[in-house]
Amino acid sequence: MKGKKTGGRVKGSINESTKQLKTVKEVVLNTFLKREETQETSLEAFAEEYPKEFYNIAAKLIQMEVKAVVEVIKSELPPFMKSNESES
Repeated sequence: MKGKKTGGRVKGSINESTKQLKTVKEVVLNTFLKREETQETSLEAFAEEYPKEFYNIAAKLIQMEVKAVVEVIKSELPPFMKSNESES
């Protein structure tokens, strides 16, 4: 027999750490968008002045967004993956 819930957060509500993380992300995004409005502080200006750092950041972000679709065009194993049953 289950007891009645008497404490804690309401079912379906966001816990406090998730709420704080969303707030931090929003602050960072808003700051980024404000700085993008000025040509001297834009991401493009950063990329021109610090290309190595820009590409390091870009590579990390792009890597997270790769979605692969694999299509089988020929259902045959390469020779090194075939069993040697016929040679026995």
